[in-house]
Amino acid sequence: MNSRTPIPSSMRTLIEMKRAEGLSSLFKGVGSPIIGLAFLNSILFASYGGIMRAFEEYGFKSSPNPTLSQVYIAGFGAGVACFLASTPTELVKCRAQVYPNSSTWSIFKSILFTHGIGGFYQGGLITIIRDAPGYGVYFWAYEGLKRVLGVTIDNSGGNVSKLLFAGGMAGLLSWGSIYPLDVIKSRLQTQYSSSINPHTEETPLVQRKVTVSPTVTLTRQNGPYYKGIVDCAIKSYQAEGISVFFRGIIPTLIRAWPVNAVTFYVYEIMINWLNSLQHSN
Repeated sequence: MNSRTPIPSSMRTLIEMKRAEGLSSLFKGVGSPIIGLAFLNSILFASYGGIMRAFEEYGFKSSPNPTLSQVYIAGFGAGVACFLASTPTELVKCRAQVYPNSSTWSIFKSILFTHGIGGFYQGGLITIIRDAPGYGVYFWAYEGLKRVLGVTIDNSGGNVSKLLFAGGMAGLLSWGSIYPLDVIKSRLQTQYSSSINPHTEETPLVQRKVTVSPTVTLTRQNGPYYKGIVDCAIKSYQAEGISVFFRGIIPTLIRAWPVNAVTFYVYEIMINWLNSLQHSN
C-alpha cells in the first residue's frame, strides 16, 4: 500500500507561502481572474437569460415564474457555455500560483508560444464537467432561496440582506457540490501536458524544467503524470486518501460567500434597472 503524503493545513500553507515568497505570493495568478471574470460572467448570465427566454418562447414556461428544474437546466447550459472563458482563465491562474518565480503574463506567453490557442484548453473536459452541474446548483439554490425568503427588488434593507444571503448561500452550495472536481481540474491543469513532457506517460515528473519566458525557467517537483480524469482521481486517492478531494475547501467557501453575494446582488440591480428602462420606452 502506498504511503500517503501529510496534508498541510490552510494556515500552514499560508505561513509557508509568506516565508518563501513574501506577501506577493498571496496574489499570484490574480491577473488572470481579473481579466477573465468579467468575460466569464457576461457569458454566464447572458447564456442563462437566453436559455430562460427560450423556455418561454417555446412554451415550456406555464407560469410567471420558471420551475426550479428549468432554472437548474438553464444554469447547467450556461456552465457549458462558460467553458470558453473559464478554461483559459483557470489554466493560467493555477499555473501562475504553483510555478515559482512566474507571473500571469509569463505563463500566458509560455502557453501561447508553445501550444498556440489550443494550449489554453488543457483540462477543458474536466472544466465542463465541473462548471455545468456547479452552475446548475448555483442558479437553482439562488432562485429557490429567493422564493423561500420572499425576496423582491426594492429599496428596503430587509430585501437587500435577503438577496445577499441567497447569493452567498448559492456560492457555498455550488462550490461544495463540485469541489472534488475542482481539485482534479487543478491537478490536470498544473501538470505538464504530454506535448511538453519529453518522457513517457509512466515517468514521474520530478525536477522537470520548463521555460516560461526567455528569462524565466521553472523547476517543479510534481507527482505522477496523470493520463486523464479517472487516472488523476485514482492516483490522488491512492497517494493521499479521500481527504485530498477536500483540501483547501474552507478558504474556498469563505471566499465564495462574499463574492457571490455581491455578484448576484449587482445582477439583480442591473436587471431591475434594465427592465425599468425598457418599460419607460
